[in-house]
Amino acid sequence: MRYRQNPFHYSPRAHSVRRALVLVMLLLALPLLADGGQKNTITGIETNREGNQLKILLKGSSVPTYTVYELFKPSRIVVDVAEAELGPSFSAALPQDSGIRLETSTIGDAEPPLTRFTFVLDHSSPFTVNQEGNDIVVAITAQKEKPSRQAAAVTAKDDREPAVISDVRITTAPLETVVELIADRPLSYSHDVLDKKKDSPPRLYLDIDNAKGDTLLKEQKVGTALAAIRVAKRGSGLRFVLDGSGDTLFPFRITPKDKGLAIHIQEKGGKDEISKLIQEKETIEKQLPKVDLLNPPDKGEPGKTLAAKMEDAFTFAGYNKERITVDFYKIDLHNVFRLLREVSGKNIVVDEAVNGSLTLALNDVPWDFALDIILNLKDLQKEERYNTIVIHPKSKEFSWPQRAEDNLSFETDEKVAGQEAILIQQQMAIPPRVVEAKKLIGQAKGLEKRGDIESAVQLYEKALGKWKENGKLANKIATLYLVQLRQNAKALYFAQKALELDPELKNAALNAAIATANMGEASKAQKYFDQSVATDKPLKEALLSYSVFAEQQKLFEEALTLLNKYNSIYGEDLSSMLAQARILDKQGMHGDATNQYKKILLSGYRIAPDLRKYIEGRIALKQPN
Repeated sequence: MRYRQNPFHYSPRAHSVRRALVLVMLLLALPLLADGGQKNTITGIETNREGNQLKILLKGSSVPTYTVYELFKPSRIVVDVAEAELGPSFSAALPQDSGIRLETSTIGDAEPPLTRFTFVLDHSSPFTVNQEGNDIVVAITAQKEKPSRQAAAVTAKDDREPAVISDVRITTAPLETVVELIADRPLSYSHDVLDKKKDSPPRLYLDIDNAKGDTLLKEQKVGTALAAIRVAKRGSGLRFVLDGSGDTLFPFRITPKDKGLAIHIQEKGGKDEISKLIQEKETIEKQLPKVDLLNPPDKGEPGKTLAAKMEDAFTFAGYNKERITVDFYKIDLHNVFRLLREVSGKNIVVDEAVNGSLTLALNDVPWDFALDIILNLKDLQKEERYNTIVIHPKSKEFSWPQRAEDNLSFETDEKVAGQEAILIQQQMAIPPRVVEAKKLIGQAKGLEKRGDIESAVQLYEKALGKWKENGKLANKIATLYLVQLRQNAKALYFAQKALELDPELKNAALNAAIATANMGEASKAQKYFDQSVATDKPLKEALLSYSVFAEQQKLFEEALTLLNKYNSIYGEDLSSMLAQARILDKQGMHGDATNQYKKILLSGYRIAPDLRKYIEGRIALKQPN
């Protein structure tokens, strides 16, 4: 592979806490040097400051070929230099007051081999990367929070000495929890939030610069919207970690004080009466069937308009991985996949037959969407299993290694041999395409069990292509598209296919009904709902979902009729009783609704405390005559 020189300049783009931003610009590779490809020796590092900017020079022996990108959590600037080695006197030490740590490593399996320089930052900062002769210049601009008026008034002596935080006072009340950091002067701080991930709660991080608190408790349990607060040393200051008790972080505001600061945490229902009513409504809605027919759950970012969320959901249907921004300029494909491996956390194995380069710019897209675009452009395909993605040409077959079965010795039994012969004859009577389909279904079930729904659906569809008369398989695909992937159009397509093969599949009719309702086609949805309950004993899910749909269409009598049928077949439960009470209220039959709520309290069903509080308040209301 031959290279030619092309100077490189990097300029970072704005990014949010919830999104990963990766900008990659790759040089056209340099020509082989006249001496036959001698390595570029990085002899050392020079640093100098210009205002609030720190310039770091990587001193080289020849014109460099390099790649630059930014990673987050923690913030890192990564510079990969091709065909480079570290000189014998090279030192990675940077000024202690820079807040930057340099790590070096060698990527020997890359082509060409790379020497990696990773600059680890306390927080993301603007930076540029340029080439000056044989040197690479990384210029990082420090971003510091503007001091408060109180902090500006602190004496020069106080600036030199760390602030002393003597106590953390926590005041709890029904509407608000207040955490006060008591100090000897105003505190300079920065903060960040982290969403809930698996077993880790949502968290608020508060970093206090140039501070100490030797007498503070390391951890305090609280038990309100704030579950606990912890403190630890961080550099020359302290970090306070506030754990939320729910699935989302509590609303908060931070107020500077003459001696310390205060964090005001809003408790549930603590803002105003409107907030209380909204939360009570949300509590009741949680008791309804999980499938929201006309407004499916939104997993998008807060702050987006409904139209923007709907556009995202349509545009990136099925793509729900972390979003990235990429700018590839004639980058070698193997380096592209190496970068995606770092972003995704997946193992990525690339077939040696894959080669070539790529120019591509994408803004704010899921990384798996970017990967699929690259695969389509280069006529490649992927196979995914066990957190590993294998990429190979579409013309080449790939088979996952199979675990060898243990060899068992046994004595021949004539009865067993006869049964085995019958089974073999039955197996031989199955068409080969069906046998292949069953193998695909088995693989798809494994992927589905591991949570890889996208790959599982692809295999199920391949199996349906071979076993076209299998209506239950078509409906299985419809269910995955509807419930797991939230792709209503796809769900409707396969549900209709299932009904064409077997009109008696009531589950397929229900999938079609919910999908069309989600797409706003009410009249069409009602026909499918009618089909889903057209039997002596309709499914529980069909009756409940149809009643919710009828209620939302303000067909209250039809909704109550469906709930009565549900109760007659399956017996009253908390969901059906709540739905009936709510519909009676909407009809203006407040006395009957009150009696229904009283019945719920006396039913013996386990009722969540918030729901019980709402029902008791609702019963206490004086209704108009």
